[in-house]
Amino acid sequence: METTVTLKVAKREAKGRHVRRLRREGWVPATVYGAGAEATSVQIPRNEAAEVYRRVGTSTMIGVLMERQRQPRPAFIREAQRDPITLQILHMDLQLVDPNRPITLDVPIVLVGESPAARQSLGVLTHGVETVEVHCLPGEVPARFEVDLSVLTDVDQFLHVKDLVVPAGVQIRTDPEVVIAYVAAMRREEVEEVAKPEEAVEEGVEAAEAKEEAEEE
Repeated sequence: METTVTLKVAKREAKGRHVRRLRREGWVPATVYGAGAEATSVQIPRNEAAEVYRRVGTSTMIGVLMERQRQPRPAFIREAQRDPITLQILHMDLQLVDPNRPITLDVPIVLVGESPAARQSLGVLTHGVETVEVHCLPGEVPARFEVDLSVLTDVDQFLHVKDLVVPAGVQIRTDPEVVIAYVAAMRREEVEEVAKPEEAVEEGVEAAEAKEEAEEE
């Protein structure tokens, strides 16, 4: 099965505390496993690992090409651990897959458009889940699910997992009633906070008028 992105990996000897030196030299340690293959420790050039992860994330099938192999094997990036400060990738898990056997993984939800209700300050847009679990053949995994917020035109409107447009052959494992996004009514405190600037202006005008009247007297 053809893939649009290929990630070249090399067998890794460094383990334990020696992995730090590997990272300083510009490599990302990784583990390749799955599809009946024995788990293998590998290393990937940091720039290449970061670029591939930026392009495909964890829900797009890639090809993993190991040393001395002629053809890349289909796989998914199952996890990319990042440094919380520098955001550099510290480790990758690459799962090889059988193109003919269904897999289960999480697919991200991408919110697009704008809610008219939120834009008009009728309510506050609140987000729910950011991913949904799908079950399908590796080649049929959607890269993302786009959700149009423009349908949220009033307060207390909801978008659920069951509202997603799902391609044929893809099964959603997440509860269909789980909320993706909704417009919540503003609390009284929030309404008052929005009104404060205008109230402050009015109070300032009234104070100025009172001062002028006192001076005229």
